[in-house]
This record gives sequence, C-alpha cells and structure tokens, in this order.
Amino acid sequence: MKKFLGYKLAILLTCIFILTTACSSGNLKAVNSSTTNEVESGTQGVHSQNPFEANEHNVVVLGSISHRASNLRIDETGGIQPFQYDGSELKIDYQVSASGKAKNVGFLLFINGQPQPYKFNSAEVPYEYMHIFDLKEDNQDTTFTFVFTPVTGKKGQTLPIRFVSIYNPAFSPDMKGTSSYGGYQTTLEAEGKIFFNKDVVALDVSSNLQQKELRNVWQSTELVTEELLERYSGIDKVGMDMLDQKVYSELYVNGAMQQDYLQVNDSGTLHVTFKLFGHPGVHYRNTFYLNHEALTSLEGTSFETILTKGNVEMLGAEISLEKLDDFSTFYVVSVPVNAEDFPNDVIILEKSPSLLLYKGKE
Repeated sequence: MKKFLGYKLAILLTCIFILTTACSSGNLKAVNSSTTNEVESGTQGVHSQNPFEANEHNVVVLGSISHRASNLRIDETGGIQPFQYDGSELKIDYQVSASGKAKNVGFLLFINGQPQPYKFNSAEVPYEYMHIFDLKEDNQDTTFTFVFTPVTGKKGQTLPIRFVSIYNPAFSPDMKGTSSYGGYQTTLEAEGKIFFNKDVVALDVSSNLQQKELRNVWQSTELVTEELLERYSGIDKVGMDMLDQKVYSELYVNGAMQQDYLQVNDSGTLHVTFKLFGHPGVHYRNTFYLNHEALTSLEGTSFETILTKGNVEMLGAEISLEKLDDFSTFYVVSVPVNAEDFPNDVIILEKSPSLLLYKGKE
C-alpha cells in the first residue's frame, strides 16, 4: 500500500479491542486527507476511570476521533501544497472531531522527527509539547490553531511535519481502581510538509522546556536472540524474515522489562533502556516523554537510530526520581524520517505503551 500520494495527509486507522482484562491492538493504514481512530471495548457499561473492564459477549464503541489541517492550499494538479514558513511564528489552522471517550485529546507535533513545542490558539500563551483539551460535542468539528517557531529548517528545505493525537491523555491509573492505561493514550497521526522561505532562528521558549531531565544518555547495539524472537511468537511465529517487515520495541526500567506500572522510590536514579528492532534501513528519531513533555539532555531532545538486520538498537538514560511527581506517565515516541524510501511498506510512528511511575504514597 502506498503511503504518500503527492502531498496528501496520511491516515492511520487504529482500533483497540479490550477483551476481558487483556488488550490487543491492530493497525490499518490508508491514504486520505484526514485521520480517523475508533476505540472499542468489550464492555456493556464503559467507565472512563477503568478502560479495561470488559464483557467478552458485548462490544460497544468507546469513541472515535478524526483530525486534519484546515484551509489547505491546492495546486492546479489537485495536490496539496506545503505550509510556508516566512520567518515569523508559523500558524497552522486545524480541526478535530471526536465522540464518546475520545473527546479528551492532546496533540504532539514533530518536524523532521524532532519534537516541536507549540502554543495553542494564541501567541500570548506559553510553549508546551502537548496541549490537552476536552471537546464539548460528539462528532462536531472543533477548530484551533497551532502557533510555533519551527525547531529546525533552513531556507529552501522542505521538511515533514507530523500532527499526532493522543487519545485521553488526561487519564492516569490511580493504583486503586485502575492499574493500567488499557486502550487509552494510543496515537493517530497525520503528516504534511513545510517549505522554508527563510532560515529558522533559534526557538526562544520558556525555561521549563529547557530543563535537562535526562542524564548519561548512551546508545549501543546487540544481536537479536532466539529468546527475543520467541517472546513475540504467537499465532504467527516471529522469525528473522518477519523482522524485515515489522518494527518492535521494548522498554526496560532498572534492568527489567516493564508494562503498565512500576513503583519507584522518592529519590535516587531511574535507569531506562529503550530497545528498537526490525525493518532494516528505517531511520528513527526517538524522544522520551514524561507527563507528555519531551525530556531533554545535554546531548539533545531526540536521539537517532537506524535499524539494521539482525540487530537491536538500544537507547538508555538516567532520570532523577526527585523530579518525578507522585504519579507520572512515561513513554517513548519513535518517528521515522525516511518512510518514503519504503513506498511498499507500512512505516509509521511508534509509541511505546504508557507506563505509570508511582511513588506509592497514600
């Protein structure tokens, strides 16, 4: 399936099915001028505080979401023209429509794979990596504006921009009634392009975006093992050939692979390792997020990996536990920057499942 058609926005359709207490997902990609996401749950009565309660005999739709850029410029051939950067803050009009539990939404932006802080609707508000808001009506378009100075770009360049919605980012398990994010905090992306008529001047953002949260960042490579392959073998056995087509990731904290939640100390150091492997040749930029804000280090904010056959790319860092809230949401986003090199493959943004880091205080 071809990912790009001229400069049409890509669509990623993700359906989340929650059966009993297990969660499985399937991804379907198509090409369109908007993005759509539906979330389903096998539960008769859906409660936002417990996204993984289920009844396997009934399936209801929790909600759906779609979003796209507004007022796109179309050329004489019917193609969508890039956004134009002329030196001042760039403003991109956008619209989103959602229903049900999907009406709580947040957006992340990426330019050429790098996380892009932005202002929401007004040039007078502070820059943030994510703005979260609640839509009032089901299936009604809500319009807003992304306002930002690009983090990268030189005169004459055309760079990709990704608009990534996060479903129900305000949700966090409370470790009483819930201990997992269930189907929440999945992503839906749309992609466009920006043409730079001028060089970008260094972005001047508030000090909270410049804090150095990551320490001792390192990268290395290890070989794919039989044990690793067996971990992903289910109905369809994962072999080395499968790694030529798909991408897999794992998140380790303090040396152990983690999912759902992890209790941490009030102080000390958290050792995080992210592993990415699969489709050879795909070039990713990876960003660590804590409470939906990109973490930075002296080495930068995004870290590059290029997947190679038979190898696992590893990215590690340390996080000071003193900087964590009592409940913190942690995940990693990997943005492909050379997807167009693989027109016959499905190369999409990867987000690790959200992990709750909690300090266990009553």
